Amino acid sequence: MFKKHSTIIDSDGKIQGYVVTKSKSMTKGESFILKKEPSYEGQEPVDPESLGKCGIDKDMKLYGFAKIESKKTSMSTCVAKYSIVDGGEDKFKLLYEAEKLSSMNFHCIVRVPGGDAVATASMAGMTTYVTVNAAEGVDLAAVLLTGQCTFSPDGATAGALAGAGVT
Repeated sequence: MFKKHSTIIDSDGKIQGYVVTKSKSMTKGESFILKKEPSYEGQEPVDPESLGKCGIDKDMKLYGFAKIESKKTSMSTCVAKYSIVDGGEDKFKLLYEAEKLSSMNFHCIVRVPGGDAVATASMAGMTTYVTVNAAEGVDLAAVLLTGQCTFSPDGATAGALAGAGVT
C-alpha cells in the first residue's frame, strides 16, 4: 500500500512524524502524515505490514494524523489540500489549500477553506531558495508540506523542508 516515506525532524533532531506516499503519478499524489500519538481516543494504529512496506519499523505504533492530496491542473499549475484526521477512520477536516500559480518560477499561495491567504511561497530568479511568508498562528509545517506538494505532486520531497529544520 505505502511506497516510501520521509521524516519530519525538529530542531533537536527528534522525529516528530513521518510523511508516507500512498500513491503518486505525474499528475496527482496522495500522502499521509503519521505520528506516534493517536489523534483521537480509540484510534487504531496503521497496519504494521503497511509500515514495513514503506521502510518503517513494523514494531512502531504510528497513527494517521493528516492527509495531503495534490493534483496538477495544467502543465505549470497544481493544487494541494491538507486535511487533518477528524475523530474517525477516513474522516478528515480540510485545513489548508495551496495553489501553484502559472509562472516561470515557483509561486504558491496557501489558503484556509473559504479563500483567505495565510502564506505565500516564491522562488526568485534562477535560484533554488524559496522565500515563505506566513501569517502568525498558522501550522508552519502543514503550510510547508502543502506548498511543497504543489511543486511535486507525488509528495516525494514533502518532508524535505521540514527535515531541513524549517519547522
